[in-house]
Amino acid sequence: MYKFLIFFFCTVINWLHAIEASPLTVGTNAEFPPFCYIENKEIVGFDIDVAKEIAHRLGRNITFKDMPFDALIPEIVLGRVDFAAAGMSITEERAKRVSFTRPYLSEDPLVIISSAKQKLNLDDLLDRIVVVVEGFTADFFMSSKPGIRLIRLPTQADGFLAVKSGRASAFVTAQSTVRNFFEVADSSQFHVEVIKGTGETCALVVPKHQAKMLENIQTALDEMEKDGTMALLKAKWKFQ
Repeated sequence: MYKFLIFFFCTVINWLHAIEASPLTVGTNAEFPPFCYIENKEIVGFDIDVAKEIAHRLGRNITFKDMPFDALIPEIVLGRVDFAAAGMSITEERAKRVSFTRPYLSEDPLVIISSAKQKLNLDDLLDRIVVVVEGFTADFFMSSKPGIRLIRLPTQADGFLAVKSGRASAFVTAQSTVRNFFEVADSSQFHVEVIKGTGETCALVVPKHQAKMLENIQTALDEMEKDGTMALLKAKWKFQ
């Protein structure tokens, strides 16, 4: 009996070590620059760098699993990814199904993108067609505004194209997305209007039953804030 107990505990310890040494699988949606997008056939972005730094501090390798944004939470709930890094904001409805770290980005306001020939603010959007990316903060914000004809599209690029083609009067998104888009597109075709009092807040997403994982990730994020790593990453991706 004594030998059996020793064997049992050794087996459990080895199993736990194997789990700790296994790669972290991180879910993302690589269509949301500068948080996560594909460049030269590689997934890059602010959230990707944050996830990589966390994995480094936890002593784990990391792999990324690209998927549609609306598939992220179901994949987390099913345990198919260890956590998600995809520029996701905290909402009451999401928090019923998954756990969130504390936000590590909260200074990214929403903006209205309209044609340079038709400069629109929030009050001008009544009874107009307005595009948002489905499931993102702008979607929740604009859904609360009555009298707006909202269209939900899958990617940021679709939103800019809808305005440029005249399919929509405006596209509402996070300001950081605009900066990234204008690095490769002609900004003179568009007008950008900041919506005062708004701000994109981003957090990492962890399965509800993984309390220890959430604690470890939050500890790593806290350390990154204290030692200046997070500030360096924000500067790299032009959040400062």
